[in-house]
Amino acid sequence: MTQSYETYQAKRKESILRQLRRQKAKRESTLPAALGRVKEVARPDTWCTNHGNCFRCSIGDAESEAHARGKFERFIYWRQYGATVFTELRLKSGDRPDLVICLNNGEIFIEEIAESEKEVSLLAKKERYPFPMKIIRVEERNGS
Repeated sequence: MTQSYETYQAKRKESILRQLRRQKAKRESTLPAALGRVKEVARPDTWCTNHGNCFRCSIGDAESEAHARGKFERFIYWRQYGATVFTELRLKSGDRPDLVICLNNGEIFIEEIAESEKEVSLLAKKERYPFPMKIIRVEERNGS
């Protein structure tokens, strides 16, 4: 038995839509797509893709040595795997996460280096940040 023209059209339309969804998912699973999504949430007056893979930290009272070292170690870790990493990226919301990591498969997440920061503060950041956040604990060192 042959199928009706309407049935054929409906199946053909569904096939085309599936193909378009696969193509969209493939496009969004790339580093350029991830960088575009990060750009959307970054402050436009400070956005520059050249800041990717440049390490930034505050020396002195703003950041302890343990915090800066922890941030640098995670920065190096992700760079070794080919990720694009933004440190202290200024967001439109006014936040400035320690690390924004963009993987080659399009995945984006934030790492916050926590030494003595209160859990309440970290949970508030997790709610505000535009991407999933991981907390990386570092030990306070003598003299820092």
